[in-house]
Order: sequence, then C-alpha cells, then structure tokens
Amino acid sequence: MAKQTKITTKNIKTENKINLISRIFLGIFALIFAIFIFRIALSNILPAKFFWPVLLILIAFLGLFAFSALKRNPKKSSLIFFDIIAVILSAGMIFTGLKINEFSSFINRNFEDNKTYAIYNLIVNKESSANNPTELKNKEIFTYEEPVKEISNTKLTNFIEDRIPGASLEFKDDLATVMERETKLTDAAALVNNGTYESYISVNSRYEEQIKIIATYKIEIDGKVEDEVATSTNLSNTPFILYINGIDTRTDAMPTRSLADVNILAAVNPNTKKILLVAIPRDTYVQLADTTGLMDKLTHAGSRGGVALSEKTIENFMGVEIDRYIRVNFNFVKGLVDSIGGITVTNYENYTVTAADKACVFTPGDNQVDGRCALAFARERKSYSTGDRHRGENQEQVIERILDKVSQDSNLIKNYSAILSSLNDSFDTNITAGDITAIVRMQLDDMSSWTVEKYNVNGTGAMAQTYSYPNQNLYVMMPDVTTVATAKDKINSILEK
Repeated sequence: MAKQTKITTKNIKTENKINLISRIFLGIFALIFAIFIFRIALSNILPAKFFWPVLLILIAFLGLFAFSALKRNPKKSSLIFFDIIAVILSAGMIFTGLKINEFSSFINRNFEDNKTYAIYNLIVNKESSANNPTELKNKEIFTYEEPVKEISNTKLTNFIEDRIPGASLEFKDDLATVMERETKLTDAAALVNNGTYESYISVNSRYEEQIKIIATYKIEIDGKVEDEVATSTNLSNTPFILYINGIDTRTDAMPTRSLADVNILAAVNPNTKKILLVAIPRDTYVQLADTTGLMDKLTHAGSRGGVALSEKTIENFMGVEIDRYIRVNFNFVKGLVDSIGGITVTNYENYTVTAADKACVFTPGDNQVDGRCALAFARERKSYSTGDRHRGENQEQVIERILDKVSQDSNLIKNYSAILSSLNDSFDTNITAGDITAIVRMQLDDMSSWTVEKYNVNGTGAMAQTYSYPNQNLYVMMPDVTTVATAKDKINSILEK
C-alpha cells in the first residue's frame, strides 16, 4: 500500500509540473499573441480577408488552450498537445513580427526621410601635390555660381572654412573659368557641384585626365529645391504615372543633381494590373522647363535642376502629369539583382555583345546574369547601331525581368531580407510610406500577375548647340513627333480605368 501511495504521489507531482508548465506557456503565448496582433494592426499591411481569419483562429486556440490549462483536472495528453501547438504558433508569430518590423524600419528609413543633399567635389590639378583638403590651407578656391541655388553662398563658404583653415571661396558666374583653371595651374583648386561636374565632363571627355578629386562633400539642403510634394492619389486603386530617373553618378551618395541618364515613364494601372514603360532617350532635344531660347539634351535637366527640373521638362514635352518619381543610381541595379539571385536578359541581336565591362558578354538569346552584368547590360550602348535608344530598350527589359522575378512568391519570401538590404539608401523618391503600404496590401490581397508593355520615343541624331553649352555643337536626338504622340496615346490608354 505504501508503494502504491508513493507512485500516486509521484504521478500527481509530475502532472502538477506539466500543468504549471502549460500555464506558463499559456501566459507567454497570450503575450506574444497580443504583441503580434497589435503589430499587424499597426502596420496595416495584411488585407482584411487574411487579418480576421488569422485573428479568429488565434483567439479560438487561445480559448481552448486556456480552458485546458486552467481547469481542475486537465488531461496530460491535451496539455502536451496544446503546449506543442503553442510553441509552433509562437515561433510563427515571432518570425512574422520580425519581418514586419524589418519592413517597417525599411519604410521609415527610406520613405519618411525628407532630407536632401548636395554633393560637391573638391578638384585640383592632376600634378598638384595636394592629396587632401587640409593641404589647401589659406588657398583661394573657385566655385561656380549655380543657376539653381541649393546651398546659399554663406552656408557653402562657412562649410569650407570650417574644414580648410584660412581657405576662401571665390564665386564665378562662368563655368569654364572655374573648370579650366585647374587644368592650367598646379596650385589651383575648385569646388564644384557633382551635377555640374558630371555634365561638364560628359562634353569634355579629356577633363578627367587633367584633374583629380581630393574630397567629396555631402551637404544637407535646407528644404526642397522645388515643391516635390506628392499628390494625395491612392496608388493602390488609382492609375498613376511614375517617373523612373536613373543616374550614373561617380559617388555612392545620392546627390540632388546629376545627369539624367535614364528617363522612363511607367504608366501603372492597379485595377487592370497593367504597366506601360516608355523610354525617352537621354539625348532627346527638348526645351528645358523654365528656359527660353536654345533647347537642350534631356539629360542636362538633371544636372541643372535635379529630378524636379527633369520631371517638369518631361511633363511639358510629353503632355502628361507625373504623380510620383523614384530616382536611383545605376549601382542600385547591381545590389537588387544580386539579392534576388540574378535575372535572365535577352540579347535580341544576331551577334555576341561584349559590354564596356569586358567580363560581361551577351550571346544571342537568353543570358543568365548577376548584378554586375545586369548593370553592364543596362549601360551598354556602343555595341548597337541605334546606340542610346537600344540602351533604353535594355533598361526597360532589366526592369521587366526584375519585376517578374520579385513578383514570384517564393523569391520574394526567400530573399526578403536581402532585397530590403540592397535597397536601403540607394534611391530617393516622393513615394510615401502610405503608398507602399497600400500597394503591398493590394498585392497580398489578390496576388495577381502584372502585364508589362514597353514603348520607346524615337528620333534622329543631329549636332546642335544646347542651352547648357551654347558655344559648342553636341550630339542630340531630334524627337520623332509621331512616336511622342503614340507614347502619349498609349499612356492614356493604360490610365483609363
């Protein structure tokens, strides 16, 4: 009898321990559940058709678990079952919650920061003994009086004087005076906005051989250069036009001004799931917004007035209204493509194309490429008879193939963290956090595939004077008005609800 009592007492203690553990698990599960639901509701990402079933299932499980764990004589097997399920569900909620936090952090970091920056290069003669800014102590540094004032003269002067003891800035209204002085005098120095610098070397190819950049400064701009506030359009249910502005800057930072090497209008209709990509070649001869007299290359709009001037110029040229823009460095493509495991690009020529990056060769037909060669494919133009127009087609193709790859559920989930990491700080945009949340929620709601159509504005090559460089003839593309009209008609067709 004593032996039986001992065994019974031992069993009771074991059951009590299991019951205690289950109640602890219940408390932990309830806490995780509360935090998870609060986070989901706060993020506003999950569509209602998913949110409510998930909520009801978790509440039902919590109720059953509580009933089993808190009753007087619970079954051991039931407690173990609920404990196991609670651990699995808790792990799932923690994992999902972390992913939502990661997404929210990405959104806040990249879509809620209204700061903009000007990039300035400190330039000296190639043969100069100066290799860092402090060696220009007490020097007079020339700088160009920019037509678009991003940084006041006082702020720019103070910025340099704080970093180079005794240095002084001399503002000049003639760009050639500022740029050429460094090629002739070994002790001369210039401070030049990155957009102006890139524009200048694009038409003076030997300039880079004669100078060296000894410092690059990133200076925060006080407020927007122009009003770039997005309209209140709900992008999840209203057709819109997105301006994709690609720059090939020599700095890792995103300067406010740089040559607009890629100009693509994406007409997006979320109701019909259709996208039209219209490429406008960088050399298209247009009237820059707010200018009179000589016309100019479209690419120069970016170097003179940043994305605001490019956007306004394209609106005037195409006769459309742009709702949002996204501006990316070409290097953005490399990181994104690598994060999704590469893409397939198609060389439609009947010959092998070797890019400027000699490591990237594209045989006729499909080619599997990594980020480096996807970037080379998007940049290449000299291998094609139509030059920059073909490059525009390649850039559209890269965008389309990235969209195809990312929209595949398995790739998006598998490479989620890598994709977000590759995008951080590599673009600027007036797309809002609310826009992104609404679009993600819409896509999760129906998971429909998108149809992508492409069209290019065409034209004829010519030599002409430009507004930015009136004293020399540059290659430009005289636009074919028929293709411009067709592009506008196609855009309007996509935007129809």
